[in-house]
Amino acid sequence: MYLNRNLHEKFMSPNDIQMIHEYTLKVLDEIGIIFESERALEVFKHHGARVDGETVYISEQLLHEALKTAPSEFELFALDNSVKIGKRYEPVTVGNPAHFQIIHTDGSIKNTTLDDVVNFHKLAETSEVIRMSTSVGYDTDDIDKTLDNMYMPYVALGLKYSSKPVYQANAVTPLNWKNKDLTEAAREIAVFHKKFFDIWDKPVVLSNLALLSPLAVGSEVLANMFGLIEENQPVIFIDCGMTNLTSPPTLMGSIIQSNATLLAAIVLTQLVNPGVPAMFGSVSGPTDMRTLQLAVGAPESMLIQMGLLAMGRFYNLPIRTGVGVSSALDADYQAGAETMMMLTTGLVGKSDFILNTAGPLATYNMGSYEKYVLDEITASYLKRVNQGIMISDKKACFDLMKKVGPRGDYLKGRTSRDYREEHYLPKIFNRHGGNSTVLIEQNGTLRDRAGREVKERLEAYQLPETTKTQQKLLNEYLPPQFRY
Repeated sequence: MYLNRNLHEKFMSPNDIQMIHEYTLKVLDEIGIIFESERALEVFKHHGARVDGETVYISEQLLHEALKTAPSEFELFALDNSVKIGKRYEPVTVGNPAHFQIIHTDGSIKNTTLDDVVNFHKLAETSEVIRMSTSVGYDTDDIDKTLDNMYMPYVALGLKYSSKPVYQANAVTPLNWKNKDLTEAAREIAVFHKKFFDIWDKPVVLSNLALLSPLAVGSEVLANMFGLIEENQPVIFIDCGMTNLTSPPTLMGSIIQSNATLLAAIVLTQLVNPGVPAMFGSVSGPTDMRTLQLAVGAPESMLIQMGLLAMGRFYNLPIRTGVGVSSALDADYQAGAETMMMLTTGLVGKSDFILNTAGPLATYNMGSYEKYVLDEITASYLKRVNQGIMISDKKACFDLMKKVGPRGDYLKGRTSRDYREEHYLPKIFNRHGGNSTVLIEQNGTLRDRAGREVKERLEAYQLPETTKTQQKLLNEYLPPQFRY
Protein backbone atom coordinates (compact mmCIF):
# COMPACT_ATOMS: atom_id res chain seq x y z
CA MET A 1 0.00 0.00 0.00
CA TYR A 2 1.60 3.25 -1.14
CA LEU A 3 1.16 6.18 1.23
CA ASN A 4 0.03 9.25 -0.69
CA ARG A 5 1.41 12.22 1.24
CA ASN A 6 -0.02 14.84 -1.14
CA LEU A 7 3.20 16.85 -0.94
CA HIS A 8 1.88 19.20 -3.62
CA GLU A 9 -0.43 20.65 -0.96
CA LYS A 10 2.67 22.20 0.65
CA PHE A 11 3.24 24.19 -2.54
CA MET A 12 -0.29 24.88 -3.81
CA SER A 13 -3.18 25.88 -1.55
CA PRO A 14 -6.82 25.23 -2.54
CA ASN A 15 -7.12 28.96 -3.30
CA ASP A 16 -4.02 28.77 -5.52
CA ILE A 17 -5.47 25.82 -7.42
CA GLN A 18 -8.81 27.55 -7.87
CA MET A 19 -7.15 30.70 -9.18
CA ILE A 20 -5.10 28.74 -11.72
CA HIS A 21 -8.24 26.85 -12.74
CA GLU A 22 -10.14 30.09 -13.34
CA TYR A 23 -7.35 31.54 -15.47
CA THR A 24 -7.18 28.25 -17.37
CA LEU A 25 -10.87 28.60 -18.21
CA LYS A 26 -10.16 32.10 -19.54
CA VAL A 27 -7.31 30.80 -21.70
CA LEU A 28 -9.48 28.03 -23.14
CA ASP A 29 -12.44 30.34 -23.78
CA GLU A 30 -10.75 33.61 -24.80
CA ILE A 31 -7.34 32.68 -26.28
CA GLY A 32 -7.98 29.14 -27.48
CA ILE A 33 -5.79 26.21 -28.50
CA ILE A 34 -4.55 25.44 -32.02
CA PHE A 35 -5.32 21.94 -33.32
CA GLU A 36 -3.48 21.16 -36.57
CA SER A 37 -6.02 18.63 -37.83
CA GLU A 38 -9.19 19.03 -39.86
CA ARG A 39 -10.59 15.93 -38.23
CA ALA A 40 -10.01 17.34 -34.74
CA LEU A 41 -11.59 20.65 -35.73
CA GLU A 42 -14.67 18.87 -37.06
CA VAL A 43 -15.01 16.90 -33.81
CA PHE A 44 -14.96 20.11 -31.79
CA LYS A 45 -17.46 21.80 -34.11
CA HIS A 46 -19.78 18.80 -33.84
CA HIS A 47 -19.78 19.17 -30.04
CA GLY A 48 -20.53 22.87 -30.11
CA ALA A 49 -17.08 24.37 -29.62
CA ARG A 50 -16.31 27.68 -31.29
CA VAL A 51 -13.69 27.18 -34.01
CA ASP A 52 -11.86 29.95 -35.87
CA GLY A 53 -9.40 28.61 -38.43
CA GLU A 54 -7.29 26.10 -36.49
CA THR A 55 -8.03 27.71 -33.11
CA VAL A 56 -10.54 25.96 -30.85
CA TYR A 57 -12.25 27.74 -27.96
CA ILE A 58 -13.45 25.42 -25.21
CA SER A 59 -16.19 26.52 -22.83
CA GLU A 60 -16.30 25.61 -19.16
CA GLN A 61 -19.36 23.46 -19.81
CA LEU A 62 -17.67 21.46 -22.59
CA LEU A 63 -14.59 20.95 -20.41
CA HIS A 64 -16.71 19.81 -17.49
CA GLU A 65 -18.76 17.37 -19.58
CA ALA A 66 -15.68 15.86 -21.25
CA LEU A 67 -13.80 15.37 -17.98
CA LYS A 68 -16.77 13.44 -16.57
CA THR A 69 -15.87 10.47 -18.80
CA ALA A 70 -12.08 10.65 -18.37
CA PRO A 71 -10.90 7.72 -16.19
CA SER A 72 -8.91 8.50 -13.06
CA GLU A 73 -7.03 5.19 -13.28
CA PHE A 74 -6.43 2.20 -15.54
CA GLU A 75 -4.42 -1.02 -15.81
CA LEU A 76 -1.81 -1.77 -18.48
CA PHE A 77 -1.10 -5.41 -19.35
CA ALA A 78 2.02 -7.25 -20.60
CA LEU A 79 3.54 -10.76 -20.71
CA ASP A 80 3.74 -11.64 -17.03
CA ASN A 81 3.14 -8.27 -15.46
CA SER A 82 0.57 -5.54 -15.38
CA VAL A 83 0.75 -2.10 -13.82
CA LYS A 84 -2.07 -0.09 -12.28
CA ILE A 85 -1.83 3.62 -12.92
CA GLY A 86 -3.71 6.14 -10.80
CA LYS A 87 -3.84 8.05 -7.54
CA ARG A 88 -4.54 4.95 -5.42
CA TYR A 89 -1.44 3.11 -6.62
CA GLU A 90 2.31 3.34 -6.20
CA PRO A 91 3.92 5.54 -8.87
CA VAL A 92 4.87 3.53 -11.94
CA THR A 93 8.60 3.99 -12.45
CA VAL A 94 9.84 3.78 -16.04
CA GLY A 95 13.39 3.67 -17.42
CA ASN A 96 15.05 6.21 -19.69
CA PRO A 97 13.69 6.90 -23.19
CA ALA A 98 15.46 7.74 -26.43
CA HIS A 99 18.89 9.36 -26.20
CA PHE A 100 21.22 10.45 -28.98
CA GLN A 101 24.27 9.28 -27.06
CA ILE A 102 25.22 6.90 -24.27
CA ILE A 103 28.07 7.33 -21.78
CA HIS A 104 29.54 3.90 -21.10
CA THR A 105 31.10 2.50 -17.95
CA ASP A 106 34.59 3.12 -19.37
CA GLY A 107 33.76 6.82 -19.71
CA SER A 108 33.47 6.81 -23.50
CA ILE A 109 30.57 8.63 -25.14
CA LYS A 110 29.13 7.05 -28.27
CA ASN A 111 26.01 7.34 -30.37
CA THR A 112 23.23 5.06 -29.19
CA THR A 113 23.18 1.62 -30.85
CA LEU A 114 20.76 -1.30 -31.02
CA ASP A 115 22.95 -3.08 -28.45
CA ASP A 116 22.33 -0.18 -26.06
CA VAL A 117 18.60 -0.48 -26.68
CA VAL A 118 18.74 -4.17 -25.74
CA ASN A 119 21.01 -3.61 -22.74
CA PHE A 120 18.73 -1.02 -21.17
CA HIS A 121 15.75 -3.33 -21.64
CA LYS A 122 17.81 -5.93 -19.77
CA LEU A 123 18.57 -3.49 -16.95
CA ALA A 124 14.86 -2.69 -16.64
CA GLU A 125 13.98 -6.38 -16.66
CA THR A 126 16.45 -7.13 -13.83
CA SER A 127 15.48 -4.07 -11.78
CA GLU A 128 13.63 -4.20 -8.48
CA VAL A 129 12.76 -0.52 -8.90
CA ILE A 130 11.84 0.00 -12.56
CA ARG A 131 8.36 -1.32 -13.34
CA MET A 132 8.16 -0.51 -17.07
CA SER A 133 10.79 -0.53 -19.78
CA THR A 134 11.21 1.78 -22.76
CA SER A 135 13.56 2.10 -25.71
CA VAL A 136 16.70 4.23 -25.34
CA GLY A 137 16.73 4.72 -29.10
CA TYR A 138 14.29 5.11 -31.99
CA ASP A 139 16.75 6.19 -34.67
CA THR A 140 20.06 4.51 -33.93
CA ASP A 141 22.85 4.71 -36.50
CA ASP A 142 22.84 0.94 -37.02
CA ILE A 143 19.16 0.53 -37.94
CA ASP A 144 18.59 -0.28 -41.61
CA LYS A 145 17.87 3.16 -43.06
CA THR A 146 16.40 1.66 -46.24
CA LEU A 147 13.38 0.38 -44.31
CA ASP A 148 10.11 2.20 -44.80
CA ASN A 149 9.19 1.23 -41.26
CA MET A 150 12.02 2.07 -38.86
CA TYR A 151 9.70 2.29 -35.85
CA MET A 152 8.52 -1.29 -35.40
CA PRO A 153 12.01 -2.82 -34.96
CA TYR A 154 12.29 -0.93 -31.66
CA VAL A 155 8.81 -2.06 -30.62
CA ALA A 156 9.77 -5.65 -31.38
CA LEU A 157 13.01 -5.39 -29.38
CA GLY A 158 11.08 -4.17 -26.35
CA LEU A 159 8.57 -7.00 -26.56
CA LYS A 160 11.33 -9.59 -26.96
CA TYR A 161 13.56 -8.46 -24.11
CA SER A 162 11.02 -7.27 -21.53
CA SER A 163 8.28 -9.15 -19.73
CA LYS A 164 7.27 -5.83 -18.16
CA PRO A 165 5.06 -3.37 -20.04
CA VAL A 166 7.03 -1.29 -22.55
CA TYR A 167 6.31 2.42 -22.88
CA GLN A 168 6.38 3.79 -26.42
CA ALA A 169 8.04 7.11 -25.69
CA ASN A 170 8.19 8.35 -29.30
CA ALA A 171 5.31 8.85 -31.70
CA VAL A 172 5.18 7.63 -35.29
CA THR A 173 6.35 10.26 -37.80
CA PRO A 174 6.88 10.40 -41.58
CA LEU A 175 10.60 9.95 -40.83
CA ASN A 176 10.35 6.65 -38.95
CA TRP A 177 7.40 5.17 -40.86
CA LYS A 178 7.54 6.30 -44.49
CA ASN A 179 4.72 6.14 -47.01
CA LYS A 180 2.13 5.43 -44.35
CA ASP A 181 -0.84 7.30 -42.99
CA LEU A 182 0.14 8.05 -39.39
CA THR A 183 -3.26 7.23 -37.94
CA GLU A 184 -3.18 3.82 -39.62
CA ALA A 185 0.40 3.31 -38.44
CA ALA A 186 -0.60 4.04 -34.85
CA ARG A 187 -3.49 1.61 -35.15
CA GLU A 188 -1.12 -1.06 -36.47
CA ILE A 189 1.12 -0.57 -33.44
CA ALA A 190 -1.84 -1.09 -31.11
CA VAL A 191 -3.06 -4.15 -33.02
CA PHE A 192 0.47 -5.60 -33.05
CA HIS A 193 0.57 -5.44 -29.24
CA LYS A 194 -2.88 -7.02 -29.03
CA LYS A 195 -1.76 -9.89 -31.27
CA PHE A 196 1.47 -10.40 -29.34
CA PHE A 197 -0.24 -10.57 -25.94
CA ASP A 198 -3.44 -12.11 -27.33
CA ILE A 199 -5.31 -9.50 -25.30
CA TRP A 200 -7.95 -7.74 -27.35
CA ASP A 201 -10.13 -5.84 -24.90
CA LYS A 202 -7.67 -4.22 -22.48
CA PRO A 203 -4.87 -1.61 -22.57
CA VAL A 204 -1.65 -3.21 -23.83
CA VAL A 205 0.35 -0.22 -25.10
CA LEU A 206 0.87 3.23 -23.62
CA SER A 207 2.23 5.97 -25.86
CA ASN A 208 3.74 9.40 -25.40
CA LEU A 209 2.17 12.34 -27.27
CA ALA A 210 4.10 15.61 -26.98
CA LEU A 211 2.17 18.88 -27.26
CA LEU A 212 3.47 22.12 -28.74
CA SER A 213 4.16 25.16 -26.63
CA PRO A 214 2.61 27.67 -26.60
CA LEU A 215 -0.99 26.45 -26.78
CA ALA A 216 -0.99 24.04 -29.72
CA VAL A 217 -1.38 20.37 -30.61
CA GLY A 218 0.52 19.28 -33.72
CA SER A 219 -0.78 17.31 -36.69
CA GLU A 220 1.47 14.28 -36.16
CA VAL A 221 0.48 13.95 -32.51
CA LEU A 222 -3.19 14.17 -33.40
CA ALA A 223 -2.82 11.53 -36.12
CA ASN A 224 -1.18 9.19 -33.60
CA MET A 225 -3.83 9.97 -31.01
CA PHE A 226 -6.72 9.08 -33.31
CA GLY A 227 -5.20 5.72 -34.22
CA LEU A 228 -4.43 4.75 -30.63
CA ILE A 229 -7.69 5.76 -29.00
CA GLU A 230 -9.71 4.17 -31.80
CA GLU A 231 -8.12 0.92 -30.60
CA ASN A 232 -9.08 1.84 -27.01
CA GLN A 233 -5.47 2.29 -25.97
CA PRO A 234 -4.41 4.90 -23.37
CA VAL A 235 -2.27 7.89 -24.23
CA ILE A 236 -0.13 10.32 -22.27
CA PHE A 237 -0.14 13.95 -23.33
CA ILE A 238 3.07 15.62 -22.29
CA ASP A 239 3.85 19.33 -22.25
CA CYS A 240 7.32 20.86 -22.05
CA GLY A 241 7.06 24.62 -21.99
CA MET A 242 10.20 26.70 -21.36
CA THR A 243 9.78 29.85 -19.27
CA ASN A 244 10.32 33.16 -21.06
CA LEU A 245 10.77 31.29 -24.35
CA THR A 246 7.76 29.10 -25.16
CA SER A 247 5.82 29.82 -21.97
CA PRO A 248 5.35 32.94 -19.83
CA PRO A 249 8.26 34.19 -17.69
CA THR A 250 6.45 33.41 -14.42
CA LEU A 251 5.97 29.96 -12.95
CA MET A 252 2.25 30.58 -12.44
CA GLY A 253 1.79 31.69 -16.04
CA SER A 254 3.66 28.63 -17.28
CA ILE A 255 1.47 26.35 -15.17
CA ILE A 256 -1.70 27.99 -16.52
CA GLN A 257 -0.54 27.65 -20.13
CA SER A 258 0.47 24.00 -19.72
CA ASN A 259 -2.73 23.22 -17.87
CA ALA A 260 -4.90 24.68 -20.63
CA THR A 261 -3.10 22.83 -23.44
CA LEU A 262 -3.19 19.49 -21.64
CA LEU A 263 -6.86 19.80 -20.77
CA ALA A 264 -7.77 20.72 -24.34
CA ALA A 265 -6.05 17.61 -25.69
CA ILE A 266 -7.71 15.39 -23.08
CA VAL A 267 -11.11 16.89 -23.91
CA LEU A 268 -10.61 15.81 -27.54
CA THR A 269 -9.95 12.19 -26.53
CA GLN A 270 -13.21 12.08 -24.60
CA LEU A 271 -15.20 13.61 -27.44
CA VAL A 272 -13.85 10.96 -29.82
CA ASN A 273 -13.92 7.94 -27.49
CA PRO A 274 -15.52 8.64 -24.10
CA GLY A 275 -13.85 6.65 -21.34
CA VAL A 276 -10.51 6.06 -23.06
CA PRO A 277 -7.66 6.70 -20.57
CA ALA A 278 -5.77 9.93 -21.20
CA MET A 279 -3.00 11.02 -18.87
CA PHE A 280 -2.14 14.56 -17.81
CA GLY A 281 1.62 14.97 -18.13
CA SER A 282 4.20 17.71 -17.93
CA VAL A 283 7.96 18.12 -17.84
CA SER A 284 7.83 21.89 -18.28
CA GLY A 285 10.66 23.83 -16.74
CA PRO A 286 12.71 27.02 -16.72
CA THR A 287 14.86 28.39 -19.49
CA ASP A 288 18.39 29.41 -18.57
CA MET A 289 18.46 32.65 -20.55
CA ARG A 290 22.27 32.62 -20.53
CA THR A 291 22.27 29.56 -22.79
CA LEU A 292 18.62 29.33 -23.97
CA GLN A 293 18.59 25.75 -22.69
CA LEU A 294 15.92 23.92 -20.70
CA ALA A 295 17.17 23.64 -17.10
CA VAL A 296 15.51 20.32 -16.34
CA GLY A 297 17.00 19.88 -12.88
CA ALA A 298 16.41 23.42 -11.64
CA PRO A 299 14.31 24.18 -8.54
CA GLU A 300 11.84 26.06 -10.76
CA SER A 301 11.35 22.87 -12.75
CA MET A 302 10.35 21.02 -9.61
CA LEU A 303 7.98 23.83 -8.64
CA ILE A 304 6.27 23.96 -12.04
CA GLN A 305 5.81 20.21 -12.07
CA MET A 306 4.56 20.20 -8.48
CA GLY A 307 2.03 22.86 -9.47
CA LEU A 308 0.83 20.83 -12.45
CA LEU A 309 0.66 17.75 -10.25
CA ALA A 310 -1.74 19.68 -8.03
CA MET A 311 -3.84 20.64 -11.06
CA GLY A 312 -3.99 17.07 -12.34
CA ARG A 313 -5.26 15.97 -8.94
CA PHE A 314 -7.85 18.77 -9.05
CA TYR A 315 -9.28 17.29 -12.26
CA ASN A 316 -8.98 13.71 -10.96
CA LEU A 317 -6.81 12.61 -13.88
CA PRO A 318 -3.90 10.15 -13.90
CA ILE A 319 -0.69 12.18 -13.89
CA ARG A 320 2.77 11.86 -15.38
CA THR A 321 5.39 14.19 -13.92
CA GLY A 322 8.58 14.07 -11.85
CA VAL A 323 11.65 12.90 -13.74
CA GLY A 324 15.08 11.52 -12.85
CA VAL A 325 16.85 13.85 -15.25
CA SER A 326 19.61 16.42 -14.98
CA SER A 327 21.43 18.91 -17.16
CA ALA A 328 24.71 17.35 -15.99
CA LEU A 329 27.07 15.78 -18.55
CA ASP A 330 28.22 12.92 -16.32
CA ALA A 331 26.97 10.86 -13.40
CA ASP A 332 28.44 13.43 -11.01
CA TYR A 333 27.38 15.58 -8.03
CA GLN A 334 25.15 17.80 -10.19
CA ALA A 335 23.43 14.75 -11.65
CA GLY A 336 22.75 13.27 -8.23
CA ALA A 337 21.51 16.50 -6.67
CA GLU A 338 19.18 17.42 -9.53
CA THR A 339 17.87 13.88 -9.94
CA MET A 340 17.08 13.54 -6.24
CA MET A 341 15.17 16.82 -6.26
CA MET A 342 13.21 16.04 -9.41
CA LEU A 343 12.30 12.49 -8.36
CA THR A 344 10.96 13.91 -5.10
CA THR A 345 8.13 15.39 -7.16
CA GLY A 346 7.12 12.02 -8.51
CA LEU A 347 7.84 9.71 -5.60
CA VAL A 348 6.96 11.90 -2.60
CA GLY A 349 4.82 14.52 -4.32
CA LYS A 350 3.19 11.39 -5.77
CA SER A 351 2.54 11.42 -9.45
CA ASP A 352 1.22 8.24 -11.05
CA PHE A 353 3.77 7.65 -13.81
CA ILE A 354 7.45 8.63 -13.85
CA LEU A 355 9.28 8.39 -17.15
CA ASN A 356 13.06 8.94 -16.99
CA THR A 357 13.25 7.45 -13.51
CA ALA A 358 16.78 6.21 -14.15
CA GLY A 359 19.67 7.00 -16.44
CA PRO A 360 19.14 10.29 -18.32
CA LEU A 361 21.73 13.06 -18.51
CA ALA A 362 22.38 16.20 -20.58
CA THR A 363 18.74 17.36 -20.61
CA TYR A 364 17.50 14.01 -22.01
CA ASN A 365 20.13 13.91 -24.78
CA MET A 366 22.41 11.31 -23.20
CA GLY A 367 21.91 8.12 -21.21
CA SER A 368 24.26 6.56 -18.67
CA TYR A 369 24.57 2.93 -17.62
CA GLU A 370 26.06 3.91 -14.27
CA LYS A 371 23.51 6.60 -13.56
CA TYR A 372 20.75 4.08 -14.28
CA VAL A 373 21.72 1.84 -11.36
CA LEU A 374 22.56 4.81 -9.13
CA ASP A 375 19.19 6.43 -9.83
CA GLU A 376 17.53 3.19 -8.78
CA ILE A 377 19.05 3.76 -5.34
CA THR A 378 17.92 7.40 -5.32
CA ALA A 379 14.39 6.24 -6.12
CA SER A 380 14.61 3.64 -3.35
CA TYR A 381 15.76 6.31 -0.89
CA LEU A 382 12.73 8.44 -1.73
CA LYS A 383 10.34 5.51 -1.53
CA ARG A 384 11.72 4.80 1.94
CA VAL A 385 11.33 8.45 2.96
CA ASN A 386 7.74 8.33 1.74
CA GLN A 387 7.01 5.35 4.00
CA GLY A 388 7.75 7.57 6.98
CA ILE A 389 8.14 6.58 10.63
CA MET A 390 6.11 3.64 11.90
CA ILE A 391 4.30 4.66 15.08
CA SER A 392 2.83 2.07 17.47
CA ASP A 393 3.28 0.77 21.00
CA LYS A 394 5.38 -2.07 19.59
CA LYS A 395 7.61 0.29 17.64
CA ALA A 396 8.18 2.42 20.77
CA CYS A 397 10.45 -0.41 22.04
CA PHE A 398 9.87 0.70 25.65
CA ASP A 399 10.25 -2.80 27.13
CA LEU A 400 13.44 -3.33 25.15
CA MET A 401 14.87 -0.01 26.35
CA LYS A 402 13.97 -0.98 29.91
CA LYS A 403 15.73 -4.33 29.50
CA VAL A 404 18.89 -2.86 27.99
CA GLY A 405 19.00 0.10 30.37
CA PRO A 406 21.41 3.03 30.49
CA ARG A 407 24.77 2.40 28.80
CA GLY A 408 23.70 -1.01 27.54
CA ASP A 409 23.62 -2.02 23.89
CA TYR A 410 21.14 -3.52 21.46
CA LEU A 411 23.60 -5.65 19.48
CA LYS A 412 22.61 -9.12 20.65
CA GLY A 413 21.63 -12.23 18.71
CA ARG A 414 20.14 -12.07 15.24
CA THR A 415 19.32 -8.76 13.60
CA SER A 416 15.78 -7.94 14.65
CA ARG A 417 12.84 -8.13 12.27
CA ASP A 418 12.01 -4.53 13.18
CA TYR A 419 15.42 -3.38 11.98
CA ARG A 420 15.14 -5.28 8.70
CA GLU A 421 11.62 -3.95 8.19
CA GLU A 422 12.54 -0.28 8.67
CA HIS A 423 15.95 0.10 7.05
CA TYR A 424 16.85 0.33 3.37
CA LEU A 425 20.43 -0.84 2.75
CA PRO A 426 21.84 0.28 -0.62
CA LYS A 427 24.06 -2.13 -2.50
CA ILE A 428 26.35 0.35 -4.25
CA PHE A 429 26.56 3.46 -2.05
CA ASN A 430 29.36 3.38 0.50
CA ARG A 431 28.46 2.54 4.10
CA HIS A 432 31.92 1.27 5.15
CA GLY A 433 34.11 3.11 7.64
CA GLY A 434 37.86 3.28 8.07
CA ASN A 435 40.82 4.35 5.97
CA SER A 436 39.39 5.84 2.78
CA THR A 437 42.41 4.94 0.68
CA VAL A 438 42.17 1.30 1.72
CA LEU A 439 38.41 1.21 1.15
CA ILE A 440 38.77 2.61 -2.38
CA GLU A 441 41.50 0.09 -3.13
CA GLN A 442 39.28 -2.73 -1.87
CA ASN A 443 35.91 -1.69 -3.27
CA GLY A 444 36.68 0.84 -5.97
CA THR A 445 35.07 4.23 -6.51
CA LEU A 446 31.33 4.71 -6.78
CA ARG A 447 31.73 4.62 -10.56
CA ASP A 448 33.61 1.31 -10.32
CA ARG A 449 30.93 -0.22 -8.13
CA ALA A 450 28.14 1.01 -10.41
CA GLY A 451 29.95 -0.42 -13.41
CA ARG A 452 30.25 -3.81 -11.73
CA GLU A 453 26.53 -3.75 -10.91
CA VAL A 454 25.69 -3.07 -14.56
CA LYS A 455 27.95 -5.93 -15.69
CA GLU A 456 26.47 -8.36 -13.16
CA ARG A 457 22.90 -7.43 -14.10
CA LEU A 458 23.49 -7.84 -17.82
CA GLU A 459 25.14 -11.22 -17.24
CA ALA A 460 22.32 -12.39 -14.95
CA TYR A 461 19.57 -11.40 -17.40
CA GLN A 462 17.31 -14.16 -18.70
CA LEU A 463 15.22 -13.81 -21.85
CA PRO A 464 11.46 -13.92 -21.15
CA GLU A 465 9.68 -17.02 -22.37
CA THR A 466 7.59 -16.56 -25.50
CA THR A 467 5.57 -18.88 -27.71
CA LYS A 468 6.49 -19.87 -31.27
CA THR A 469 3.61 -17.71 -32.47
CA GLN A 470 4.95 -14.68 -30.59
CA GLN A 471 8.48 -15.29 -31.85
CA LYS A 472 7.26 -15.49 -35.45
CA LEU A 473 5.37 -12.23 -34.99
CA LEU A 474 8.45 -10.45 -33.60
CA ASN A 475 10.76 -11.85 -36.28
CA GLU A 476 8.82 -9.87 -38.88
CA TYR A 477 10.35 -6.69 -37.45
CA LEU A 478 13.37 -7.63 -35.33
CA PRO A 479 16.71 -6.56 -36.82
CA PRO A 480 18.40 -9.68 -38.28
CA GLN A 481 21.00 -10.04 -35.52
CA PHE A 482 18.29 -10.12 -32.82
CA ARG A 483 15.87 -12.60 -34.38
CA TYR A 484 14.98 -15.89 -32.70
